[in-house]
Amino acid sequence: MTLIYGLVDMQSFYASCEVASRREFTVTRRMDRDDSDPALVVAGDPARRSGIILAATPPAKARGITTAMRLGEALRLAPELVVVAPRMRLYIETSARIQQTIREHFPLQEQFSVDESFFAFPHPSTLFCDPVAAARGLQQAIWDQFRIRCRIGLAPNKWMAKVANNVAKTVAGGIVWWPDGDLLPLHELHVSKMWGLRKRAHVLELEFGAKTIGDVSRISRGALRDRFGTWGDVIHRWSHGEDPSPIHPNAYDAPHKSYSHRVTLPRDFYARDEVATVILELLDEVCRRLRHAGQRGKRVGLGVTYARFEGGFYRARALTSAHDDARAIYPTLLALLDQHWSGDGIRAVGVSVDDLKTAADDQLSLFEDIPKRVQLNRTIDLIHERYGKTSLYRAASLTAAGQLLSRSKKIGGHWSGTP
Repeated sequence: MTLIYGLVDMQSFYASCEVASRREFTVTRRMDRDDSDPALVVAGDPARRSGIILAATPPAKARGITTAMRLGEALRLAPELVVVAPRMRLYIETSARIQQTIREHFPLQEQFSVDESFFAFPHPSTLFCDPVAAARGLQQAIWDQFRIRCRIGLAPNKWMAKVANNVAKTVAGGIVWWPDGDLLPLHELHVSKMWGLRKRAHVLELEFGAKTIGDVSRISRGALRDRFGTWGDVIHRWSHGEDPSPIHPNAYDAPHKSYSHRVTLPRDFYARDEVATVILELLDEVCRRLRHAGQRGKRVGLGVTYARFEGGFYRARALTSAHDDARAIYPTLLALLDQHWSGDGIRAVGVSVDDLKTAADDQLSLFEDIPKRVQLNRTIDLIHERYGKTSLYRAASLTAAGQLLSRSKKIGGHWSGTP
């Protein structure tokens, strides 16, 4: 008896939640008919006809609408689009309920994202005698309870299940099963379908002439290691349909390996002082999360996306010691900005801290009043915990560049809305 691994993915999740929650669309919708949905998109600010597309139903996509497209461009392509603002609270609550439904069908389950989940079950077994039928049962249950369609990939391991899931999005019924030992469906796929490789897939095609995953499987492990380092071993395993990753039921409770925070700005920022204000607000949040976890970071990173979401940079730098205090990290982030910023307008900023240590492992400084700083941060964190993030904040957040007050009313950077 072996395990079959599955990856279930909700179709156009945010858009599906919106369609399912609106009575005017419920009568005509069918599980087996994507085109029974309205041409609906979830976008940042429908009232101002601005922002980007966060999600689109299949009929909207059939009109050329894509995720991250500007709303104005989408409306020029399809003026009849139904445009709704995001309701993040609705999506998060629906996600939690769907995850519970998945666990009820397959107790060995791992949430992968807000709209994806891995699961596994023994086969052959009395309970799961037909893998496709078992997946179909889950698919039907999610539709019956939430009126949301899903696609399911089944395979001998998690990585292959993810790839199979991507294929399932293109076939009738939305379920694909690759039995153990059958690598032909995997090897026939284009090399770009090797999930998780990103630009490395382009290198495999350009430098090694690999058109398919099967072509990659015929490249020696040594050649892959010479070109990609330790990633060469991963690529070699994946191309042979191998992945030892287990299901982690408590993956969301696992210790963090890094902390990050990112914001998309309401306009392009050109002034250094404005960008510096945003960086400090993001860093304050990252450091708060570090302290809450009892961790400190020894490497910091700054990511910038330029105007029109075209170009940008991400750079990281090691610190001399691990920190969880914004004042100790902030100068390094400003140095990264000054060194790598081209001067173009900035539309998004991200701050990260990794190379984490436990707070107890950090070396104390002879030249700083560490206990006083720790007590100050502890007091600020306590005030925020009791009275909210906007109960105490930096004066810079009151300037035109400050994003803290507006983001405090949002979830995941979007308006929470009402379920």
